[in-house]
Amino acid sequence: MTNKEIEYKYTGKLEPQVKENTTNTDIISQRQSPYLPDENLVKAVNLAIYLQRPLLLQGEPGCGKTLLARAIANEFKERLKVKNYPYFPWYIKSTSRAKEGLYTYDVVGRLRDAQLVGTASAQNYLNEKEKENLFNRLKDQNSYITWGALGNAFREEKYCPIVLIDEIDKADIDFPNDLLLELDEKKFIVTETAETIEAEQPPIVIITSNSEKELPDAFLRRCIFYYLDFPEEERLINIVNAHFAYSLDIKLVTVAVEQFIELRGKGASRRDSKKASTSELLDLMKSLNNYATKEIEAELPPEEITPEKITEKAFDIIKNLAENLPLLGTLLKTKDDQDYYKKQLK
Repeated sequence: MTNKEIEYKYTGKLEPQVKENTTNTDIISQRQSPYLPDENLVKAVNLAIYLQRPLLLQGEPGCGKTLLARAIANEFKERLKVKNYPYFPWYIKSTSRAKEGLYTYDVVGRLRDAQLVGTASAQNYLNEKEKENLFNRLKDQNSYITWGALGNAFREEKYCPIVLIDEIDKADIDFPNDLLLELDEKKFIVTETAETIEAEQPPIVIITSNSEKELPDAFLRRCIFYYLDFPEEERLINIVNAHFAYSLDIKLVTVAVEQFIELRGKGASRRDSKKASTSELLDLMKSLNNYATKEIEAELPPEEITPEKITEKAFDIIKNLAENLPLLGTLLKTKDDQDYYKKQLK
C-alpha cells in the first residue's frame, strides 16, 4: 500500500538551488531538469497518481515528454530530502520486449556454471573462494536475474517509484498489450523461481509516444492520456530562462525566441518535415554566447572585449541566423529545410 505519511502530489514548482559564481555550463549541470509544466499537465499527473494509472504523453518530438518523469522524481526528492528518489527509466527500442521491463534470466550463464562445476578446470584453475562463489551462485537462481525498470519499481519498499517508459510506439505492435496484466495488477511471476513480485508501493508510470504507430485500444483504456502542446512564446521564454538561470540577457532571449518561432513556421520544406523543437532551442541558446565570444575574440584585442560587446554580437548572430550555418544546423536538420528557410526570407 502507498505510504500514508507521504503526500504524492506533483506541483511542477521545483526551484533547484544554483551555487553562486558559476558559469553558464556549471549552472546547466547543477540544475535538476528545470521543467515548466502547464496547469493542465500538472492536473493530469496528479490524476494518474490518484487513479494509479499510467500517464500516456503524446506530442511533437523534443517538446519535453521524456523530461517530465525525471522532473517529478526531482520534485519528490527535494520535498522528501532523500539522496536518491527511486526513478527507473526504460528507453524502448524496436527490438524491446515487454518481459525485459520486468526481468531477464541468464539461462546461458547458469548452464555455463553448471557445466563448469563438473570439469577439471574448476578443480585445477579455481581457488577455494572462487569454487565457493560458483556453488553459491548455482544454488541461488536469483543471482542469474537482472531486474528491469518495472521489476525494480515493484521491489521498491519505501517510496512510490517513478517509471518512465519512453517512446513505447517504437516497439512491436504487441508490446503495449504484453504489459497490460502487470500494469493492471502491479505484480508478476518470475517463471524460473515461481516467485511472485508484487508492488509494495504503486509506481507512478509515465509513458511517452511520438505517434509513430497507433496503440491498442485495450492499452489506451488503461491510461490517462495527455497531449503536450508546443509551448507558446511566453512559456518558451520562461523555459529558456529556467534552464539558464536568467544568466542570458532577457532581451536577447526574447529576440531569439521570436526568431525561433518564425523559423518553425518558415523552415519546413514539406508538410511532414520535422519542426524545430524546444530541446533544439535550448541547444541554440547554449551555443549562442560561446559562438558570439569566439567571433568577438577573432575581431577585437582582449582588452576591448566586454560582456556588452559579446551580447551585441549575439544579437547580430540571432537576427541573421540564416547566415550562420553551424547555429542554423541546431534547428534545421536537412539541407532542403535550410534552403527553403533562406528562400522564405528573401
